[in-house]
Amino acid sequence: MLISPDDRLPTFAEIHSFDPISAWDRLTPAQQRQVAILAVQFGVVGGVLSYQHDHLTKAEVGEVSVMESDLLTNFTQEIEPLWGQLYGWTLEIPEMRRAA
Repeated sequence: MLISPDDRLPTFAEIHSFDPISAWDRLTPAQQRQVAILAVQFGVVGGVLSYQHDHLTKAEVGEVSVMESDLLTNFTQEIEPLWGQLYGWTLEIPEMRRAA
């Protein structure tokens, strides 16, 4: 069982020293899968606009831009509730986690 911290934003020191490998290891397999899916969606669609695409119309570029914005918003909304785990702010109670 995880005990959530008070709702807060990370400090500069926490952001600067953030360790994504440790953060990933603190997530459950289901959480890892969801984050990975969101990252792939955002990376694939968001990366498209970083290159010249003569084959896309102006309207299509606009639509891709909206998709990218929506994916970033969704990614942020899905990740924010995990900050406690990602930053290591939660306390884990081992005996209760085993039962889960």
